[in-house]
Amino acid sequence: MKEALDSLNKYEFLGISILNKIIAIIFVLILPIHAYAGFPEGENGYELRKIEESFKLPCSEIGNDQCLARVISMGGCIYSFEINKGKENEAALRKSDEVLSALLDGNNLDINNIFAIDGSIKSEIRIEIINRINFCRQAIKEAIPNLVKLPEGMEMTEERLEILTDTYPQYYLNMFEKIRKGN
Repeated sequence: MKEALDSLNKYEFLGISILNKIIAIIFVLILPIHAYAGFPEGENGYELRKIEESFKLPCSEIGNDQCLARVISMGGCIYSFEINKGKENEAALRKSDEVLSALLDGNNLDINNIFAIDGSIKSEIRIEIINRINFCRQAIKEAIPNLVKLPEGMEMTEERLEILTDTYPQYYLNMFEKIRKGN
């Protein structure tokens, strides 16, 4: 009888332990938790040397194409973050390029490897960049009214904002292709 009670207590303990784990998982999934990953910033903006030295991707494990896609997508997100900070287009793009260069250098990546022979971005890399840029979709959506100047009399409707937000990754990648092709 004592063995049966000990066995029952053991299973009750396991049941409570499992129940506690389930409740903890439910709380984690239900509660609005926001995590912000960012780059080190000093009084003059991003600390490029720290980014270059400390932001290392596992390129040997995931491959250089994946690493390039991740780094370039971060540049696309930073561009929209800088616009949202109130920077003008050229200043935001310059800051994005500086961080992108630090990430490329820190991970020993060559941006020229994203391009096909015709100067376009390789399709598998393009798809991955677009997917990753969309991780910062909310920041892009906030930046669009400052990036796009609509013709007089045309309003920024929610539908138009969504369409422009959807096209932002292509817009960002098009800048690379234009530079590559010499346009």
